[in-house]
Amino acid sequence: MWGLLLLALLAWAQEVFRPQVELVRKDKKVVASVSGEEGSLFYGDYGDLFFGVLEEVGPEVVQVSGRRFFRDAGSRLEGKPGDRVEVAYNKDLTREGLPYLMRLRPLEGEGKEGEYLRLVLYDPKEGVLVRFGEEAEARGSLAVVERGSREELWLSGGEARYLEEEGRLEVRPAPGEVVLNQGESRAVGQTLRYENDQGLALLEGPVRLFRPGDPPLEGEAEGLEYRLDEGDLWLRKVVLRQGKRTTRAGLALVRDREGVAYLYGGVESQDEKGLVRGERVRYVLKTGDVVVLKRVSGEFRD
Repeated sequence: MWGLLLLALLAWAQEVFRPQVELVRKDKKVVASVSGEEGSLFYGDYGDLFFGVLEEVGPEVVQVSGRRFFRDAGSRLEGKPGDRVEVAYNKDLTREGLPYLMRLRPLEGEGKEGEYLRLVLYDPKEGVLVRFGEEAEARGSLAVVERGSREELWLSGGEARYLEEEGRLEVRPAPGEVVLNQGESRAVGQTLRYENDQGLALLEGPVRLFRPGDPPLEGEAEGLEYRLDEGDLWLRKVVLRQGKRTTRAGLALVRDREGVAYLYGGVESQDEKGLVRGERVRYVLKTGDVVVLKRVSGEFRD
């Protein structure tokens, strides 16, 4: 087991070195990188995989099928006692004889032994940049990329620092400002999780929305899903405000490159002239104009 640490201020021929990691899905790449400026960090460490039943979860110790591991703020846990789980751990990093728990999650299928790699990217000034193919990108101060039985990326607030005396990395993820941009559309949430086997990026809310227009568009949504394969951006329980018009919908498909969104599920759009309802509505992102495509009804003022 070994660790690799790149603490930047690295430059050559007046070009700043940008450490990065790639996840490949079909013909597209998801690339995460740090700026290379002072204070940024790129760190990788390896672990082993273990499979068993989660028996105990404590503030400092976790037990799986009789084996005990120590945990800290950087250990990522999903699951509950009784679940069959996959454990990624670093046997070379110990506390009171217990190996360090890096990751624990419910096991899908039988599981197979192998190597686990965790990459931590931290950039407090410019933010870690994550590019989703050619059409979308996101930024947050802290990113964790995992390669094991699955490939995942987490983007959030928080911090990471290398503890020289202990010879290990301290990771403290926390909700923070995570910005996702696609074309002219901008969404701001708290944490983002990307699963490479599905090609899905989930931005957890509350999500705030912005887009320039005449008038500018602002709004909020309960959550956001970006689908890498199609390049589509979906919003849950969305409210859009543009000038004097407010539009609500259960679901929205934003197609920024076409300048429109398609709204579904109890859509209501209201301005000073009245209220329009529909089950499927075409929304023009630049102006806020709406066209009801299915089941139109409304209330209008004289």
